[in-house]
Amino acid sequence: MRKAGILYVFIAIVFGPARILGQVLPLGQWQSHFNYLSAKQVIQAGTKIYCTSYNGLFALNPDNGETRILSKADGLSSTGVSAMGYLPESKLLLLAYRNGIIDFVFLNEQSEPDEIGTWDLLTSTQGLPVDKAIRRIIFRDDLAYIATGFGIMVLDTRLRQVEETYRYIGTNGAQVAVNSLAFSGDSLFVTISEGVVLATSMRPEVNRQYFANWKSIPAPGKISSIVSFSGETYAAVQEKGIFRYKNGNWTSVYTSSSPGLRILDAGSTLIATNGNAIISIDQANNYVITTNPLFRDISSGFRSETNALWITDQKNGLFTNYNSDFKQVSPAQADTSISLRPDSLITDLNGLSWARLPEALGGGILVSNADGSRKKILSTSIGNGSLPASKINSIALDRDGYVWFASTKGAGYFIPDGVLEAGRVDAILPLYGQRRLFNNEECTALAVEPGNRKWIGTRTGLHQFSADGTELIQKFTMADSPLPSDVIRALRFEAETGLLFVDTPGGMVSYQSDAKQPGDQLENITIFPNPVRPGYSGSVGISGMTGQSIVKITDLAGRLVFETRSEGGLASWNLNDYTGRRARAGMYIVFVVSADGSEHQAGKLAVIN
Repeated sequence: MRKAGILYVFIAIVFGPARILGQVLPLGQWQSHFNYLSAKQVIQAGTKIYCTSYNGLFALNPDNGETRILSKADGLSSTGVSAMGYLPESKLLLLAYRNGIIDFVFLNEQSEPDEIGTWDLLTSTQGLPVDKAIRRIIFRDDLAYIATGFGIMVLDTRLRQVEETYRYIGTNGAQVAVNSLAFSGDSLFVTISEGVVLATSMRPEVNRQYFANWKSIPAPGKISSIVSFSGETYAAVQEKGIFRYKNGNWTSVYTSSSPGLRILDAGSTLIATNGNAIISIDQANNYVITTNPLFRDISSGFRSETNALWITDQKNGLFTNYNSDFKQVSPAQADTSISLRPDSLITDLNGLSWARLPEALGGGILVSNADGSRKKILSTSIGNGSLPASKINSIALDRDGYVWFASTKGAGYFIPDGVLEAGRVDAILPLYGQRRLFNNEECTALAVEPGNRKWIGTRTGLHQFSADGTELIQKFTMADSPLPSDVIRALRFEAETGLLFVDTPGGMVSYQSDAKQPGDQLENITIFPNPVRPGYSGSVGISGMTGQSIVKITDLAGRLVFETRSEGGLASWNLNDYTGRRARAGMYIVFVVSADGSEHQAGKLAVIN
């Protein structure tokens, strides 16, 4: 009877409609949830506007307002862009990160990333300061002049190698931090951290690595920024205004008492700000002041060829008056952190409350009944908890009813039955690699999947373990994933979607796992992606199942290619058969049978190689 039923289903699938639905995020893929209202810098690169925030980056099409968020999931090497620069001749977008890494991003005809190369010389070079953040990038021919905390670096963008460094250019050869730089005529002007201006000749016979060839330029005050505008040098002087430097003299062109006055850009007009207003100065030194309620903490901006202003504000994001009055055009803002942590207080299947106690109260875990009349504190004492450490960072209830904890010296769990009545209570500490799980390593957060596997965050990355914590399934770090930091602060698993949200000091990301909340019955089986197109390297997901459903994948001849069980309501196939070889192109049949065998569903999957 069972074979006849399956054959009937098989015929219905091949000759009838298939239940194939869509999925937003492929299995194993990441997405970022950064704060784009903390906008830092905006530039135009080809036909697109590129904008950074503290830890985010996005591109915007000014004609239709569409935005595309870019992150490590798109091939970028890091997070936290400190400076950007664009070289039109090469369609090269330079992205410099706070950690000193530089990405060479070559744009296609649509001004979107086409090829990304990483340059990490600063992170691997000995003797450089801890602060390797790049403050500003300007181009002269094919050379990028880069302002850093240890001087100026001249980078050949074609060869991707350092042409020169101007590091010890301060008084008597002292190392200086350079904040901004500008070319004017045959000279290079820079501002250093003390607000002093230094200048040198760009003539080929001048040795710019020798400090005596850099001259201090007397200034009317502390200079915050310097640019080349209309063939001359302009500077913003704190609490005094904008000055022009010509023939060895400074002339005031705009007076301001603002201590935060800065020059943002120098294109067809010079754009400056005092933080809550935009000052536009033309080539005749006439100025116009633009104000708007959106202007609260302006960080950068420029005027485009269409005369539109593009302004970043560290509180309101990116806004523009392109084709309209000023409006915000940053990506939609959702949760950017796990602010209400779900792992401080839980209720077990017996109705008992488990709460992690702060160290100020001695740490440990407080267990109490519903009305609080009976309590017990589980501690590091043998027989009264046997916790590996008193500081508990996270607790979670798993699918078997066990209470798991993450401590500063490892992870483990309790079997809660009779915990208030028992004379002796000891934590169970799983063994992994012939030692206690994360023995003497701080576990910062944990979350449980619907299939009961455990996600454990540490200060060295994110780990996925089997249900009992004895088998490592996968590990993610900054080096091999889009994680913005190896330090995991909090985890939250969204059972309905299968998304694991990961909060780090560098921002929050989410990971599409291969586990999801199981259904009460088999219905609307979803296969994604479908069809599998050439070049796809991820896994195929099958969702909409009951827990521990059996999934069998066969070819049209009925030969079994792959078999697995669902993690909660979702199963995955890496497109390899039992021999480890990539599945051939063709049509495949996906059979799903509930754990007790009472229900079955099926669908078709097309693979195109």
